[in-house]
Amino acid sequence: MLGANGLAQQPTNHVFVSSEATSSENYTSMTFNGVWCWFSDPRAVYFEGKHKRTYAGWIDNYGDVHIGYYDHETQVIDSKVIYDNLEIDDHDNPSIVIDDDGRLLVFFNTHLQDERPLFFCKSLQPESIQEWSPVEELFLNDEEKYRTARILRHTYTNPVRLSNEKAMYLFWRGVDVKPSFSVSKNNGESWSAGEVLFQPKEEYDLKVPYTKVYSDGISKIHFTFTDGHPAKETNNKLYYMYYENGAFFKANGQKIKEVSQLPVLASELDVIFESDSIKSWNWDIAQNKNGNPVVTYVKFPQKDKHIYAYATFENNQWKSYDIIEAGGWFPKTRENTVEPSPHYSGGIVIDHEMPNTVYLSVKRNGVFEIEQWTTQNRGKSWKVQKITENSTKDNIRPFAVRGAKPGNPLQLLWLQSTNYIYFAHDTRGKTKEVDFKERFHTAVKMNLKKPSLTTSLTKENLLQFLRQVAERLLENPNHSLSKQRWNFGMWYAGIEAFYEITKEDRYTNELQNIQQYFGDTLEDVDEESTTIFDVIWSFNAKNNRKTLQQLESLQLADFEEQEASLSFASQIRAIEQFENEIASIEALKASITKEKDAFLELLNPKHIGDTLQIRALIIYSVAAGIRNGIFDKKYIDTVKSSLKQLQSELLKNQLFKKLDTETSAAVLLAGKEIYLLLNE
Repeated sequence: MLGANGLAQQPTNHVFVSSEATSSENYTSMTFNGVWCWFSDPRAVYFEGKHKRTYAGWIDNYGDVHIGYYDHETQVIDSKVIYDNLEIDDHDNPSIVIDDDGRLLVFFNTHLQDERPLFFCKSLQPESIQEWSPVEELFLNDEEKYRTARILRHTYTNPVRLSNEKAMYLFWRGVDVKPSFSVSKNNGESWSAGEVLFQPKEEYDLKVPYTKVYSDGISKIHFTFTDGHPAKETNNKLYYMYYENGAFFKANGQKIKEVSQLPVLASELDVIFESDSIKSWNWDIAQNKNGNPVVTYVKFPQKDKHIYAYATFENNQWKSYDIIEAGGWFPKTRENTVEPSPHYSGGIVIDHEMPNTVYLSVKRNGVFEIEQWTTQNRGKSWKVQKITENSTKDNIRPFAVRGAKPGNPLQLLWLQSTNYIYFAHDTRGKTKEVDFKERFHTAVKMNLKKPSLTTSLTKENLLQFLRQVAERLLENPNHSLSKQRWNFGMWYAGIEAFYEITKEDRYTNELQNIQQYFGDTLEDVDEESTTIFDVIWSFNAKNNRKTLQQLESLQLADFEEQEASLSFASQIRAIEQFENEIASIEALKASITKEKDAFLELLNPKHIGDTLQIRALIIYSVAAGIRNGIFDKKYIDTVKSSLKQLQSELLKNQLFKKLDTETSAAVLLAGKEIYLLLNE
C-alpha cells in the first residue's frame, strides 16, 4: 500500500491525556435541529468586530436553511431562516464567508436536482443575521461552452476570498458533475462564467470527483480531489494541487498549467494516496505555518473498516500516517437492507489555526464520540483528549471553527445524532423509501458545556432550566404521539410557552414547520373519537372549522372524562385561548371560581407524592389563573414555592432528562407562568 513517491502508509501510536469529557447531551446546542454534509465549507466562522461571534449554517429536517450565531460576550444564541422549504437533504447546508465590512455572504444548493442553480444572499447589516438581501439564483455553469454536457447541476458550495486579487472564488460540483468554479471581482455582485476545474480519467459513464478546498485568504488556494465516489470506484485515488497568481502547482511548486489551460487532469497532480485494493475519500485540507498542505482522509480496506489518515508535505515529499480505525459507518442500517451509505464515516477535520490538531469521530463502546488529537511530529504520534464520553447518541461530522484562534472557548461544532438512516427524505430510488418520521434528526453541538442549574427561583436560572427541558423535547421527538391528540397538542403548547418568554426565532420556526407539515391532518379527524381535551390542546384549533364548532358548544360536563389536573389545566387553557369562541365561557369561569379552593388544595404539601405531571399541571393552572384574574394574587408565593420544590426534585439526579413528553410539556407551561409572575 503506497502513497505518493512510494512512501508507505505508516501506523501511529497515541496516548490519552486528562480531560473533562462528558456525554454530548451535556454540551450546549446551537440548534436542536440541524444537519450538514462535509463538502460545503466553511460551515462555521468566528468574526470579531463590534461583536465577538461564531456564525454557523445548517439545514433542518424540514428543508429550511438557517444561519445562526453564538455571541461570546452575552452567550446569546440566535438563528434565522434564510430559505424556507428548500429540500430535505443534508448535502444542502450553507457555506459562509464574511466580507471586509463584516457582512455575511452565504451560499447553498440543492442535491441531485438537474439544472437548479446555486443560491446566494448577503446580510444587509454588518455582523447581523436579522435582515437579508433577496436570495439570488446563480446559474453559473456555462451552457454555451459546455453545450454537449449531459448534466448541469450545481452541488456543494465552497467560497474563498483572495485579498491579493481582490476577488472571491466559488467552487461547486457542476458540469457533468465535475469540480467547477467562478470568480467575482465585486463582492458577489456579478460572476464569471463557470469553468471545469478538474477532469479525472473517465473509465466509465461519468465519474463524480469530490473536492475539498482551503485558502489562506491572501493568494493561495489548496485542493484535494478524488477520482470519484468510493462506492463506484475500484481505485479511488486522492490528489492534490494548489492555485496561486493565475496558475496551478504541485505541492513542491512545480507548475502544472495556467488558468487559461484548464481543466487540470488527474495525471498532472500530486497523488497523496493510491492503492490497488483500498479506496479513499477526502475529509479536510489546511496549510501549516510554512504554507504547506495538511490533509485528512479516510481509507476503506473494507466497507465496514474506516481508517483515518493524516498527510503532510515537507522536505519535498508527502508523508502519511494511519491514525485510528474509526468504527465503520454511522448511519443506522435498517433490518433486511443493505447499507446505502457504507462510506459515511464519523469524520476527521483539521483545526485550521493549529493544523497539528485534528478533531475526529470514533466509535467507543458502540457510540461515536468526539476526540481531539494533537501531534508534534507530523502525525507519527499523538496526544488524545476526549471531548465527549459515555454519550447515548452518536456524535459525528465535527467542524473546527474557522478563525477560532487558540484561547477561543468555542473551537468546535459537531452533530449529535438522534436519528440518521439516510441523507435525504426522498431517496430518489437509491434505497428503500424513508418514512417522514424516520428522516434524519441531529442537533448541532458546541464544545461549550451547558450552564450549571440551581434551585434558585430567579428569572435567569428558571430560563436556563426551561431551556434544557425544551431542547431535550426538541432533540428527542416522540413520533408515537398522534398529532390529533391532546398530548401532542400539549407538547406544542409547551414549546410555544417557552418561545413566548424567549422570542427566539429557532423555536417559533419549529412551531411554524409543524403547522405547515401537519396542520392539514386535523381536517380529517373523526369527531366521535375526538375528546374536548384534544380540541382544546390542538395546535391548529383556531384554523379548523370542526374544532371551532365543538368549542362553541362546549359544556362543563365535557371536562369530567379526564383526571382532575388535566381537566383543571384544560379549563384554564380554554379560557385563555378560546374566550370568544365558547358560548358558555361565563359559566366555565364561574365554575372554576366556585371550585377554586379544591384546585388550590392540590398545591398543599401533602400532595407532594402526586406525579410530576399532575403537580406541573396544577402549578400551570393556578399561576395562569392568577395572571388572568381568576385567582387572588395572594397565592403567588404559594405557587412559586410549589414550582421551586418541583424544580428541586427534577434537578436531583437530573431527573428532568428522563421525563416523558407530557410531563416535560407541563413543566414548560408551568415554568412560563411562574416566569411571568416573578416580577409580581
